[in-house]
Amino acid sequence: MNVTINTIAKMAGVSPATVSRYLNQGYVSEEKKERIRNVIEQTGYSPSPSAQMLRTGKNHLVGVIVPRINSEPVAEMVEGITRIMAQAGYQILLANTSNQVEKELEFLKIFRTNNVDGVIFMGTLMSKRHLTVMRSYQKPIVLLAQQEEIIPSVYFDDYQSAYLATEILLKRDCREIAYIGVTLKDRAVGRNRRIGFTDALAQYQIQPDERRMVETQFDMEDGYEAARILMERNVPFDGIFCATAELAFGAMSYLRQQNVLVPEQVKVSAVGNNRLATLYDPPLTTVSLSHRTGGSEAAAMLLDLIQEQEIPCRSEKMICCLHERKSTLG
Repeated sequence: MNVTINTIAKMAGVSPATVSRYLNQGYVSEEKKERIRNVIEQTGYSPSPSAQMLRTGKNHLVGVIVPRINSEPVAEMVEGITRIMAQAGYQILLANTSNQVEKELEFLKIFRTNNVDGVIFMGTLMSKRHLTVMRSYQKPIVLLAQQEEIIPSVYFDDYQSAYLATEILLKRDCREIAYIGVTLKDRAVGRNRRIGFTDALAQYQIQPDERRMVETQFDMEDGYEAARILMERNVPFDGIFCATAELAFGAMSYLRQQNVLVPEQVKVSAVGNNRLATLYDPPLTTVSLSHRTGGSEAAAMLLDLIQEQEIPCRSEKMICCLHERKSTLG
């Protein structure tokens, strides 16, 4: 049986226009909604995407550009995006850039001309080239995990999270604190978290020592290598702040290999409440950033823009929260 809108309308005892409004989230009385819903469930009807696009100008697809798929924070943000989009009847097209700037620009250009209703871009190394492409968009775009005044943005409190993670080390009597971070070209994870670290030290009248600071990449292996570099510099440290939980796991693995006890000899804290934080030995003190909520907020913001609601270009900052565990206790 070829089920069409006319078929649904006849079986539900309503007009085809009423069925169309129902399918496009327009106003339909609750009684008619129930009748249409029952018929759709009975027949298994699914509207043709191409026909729906012709009617509404929307194809219910959004592009999501992510820096890497093997990252727990990214996975949580995508989960938040997917949940909100699914509730609104949207599907996502996921593009993984593997932290390559040229791929970010390529996917931004592809989605600019591709048949998607909007785009969520998880920015990392924001450049003038990125902003030029995003300014040229004729469709809604939301920036996630970075903040730009001219682009609707949902971002995390990277400064405060680093401040809190450093402050807990200071409160636990660490005074020679090492820093393992990422490139300052990354405004959020690199620059803002480094500033949060140095400002926390300043509150205790401590000057950051470049000999105790290492800039590296994002993976656990990079944290391991960074800790090795710190040890080989022969500059004592009694605490380590890590810009991400993955870096902290790597650093603690190296310390364990060198028979350096955490937290008895060196205390460790990090930004990002990775689910391994409670399982690691010792459990890691972290600051959570509400990544899943951030993804949900970005999706909701994009939906508002797609539906052409009159909303100003705005930014939303997610809250952070300290979770102290054994790596800074004792």
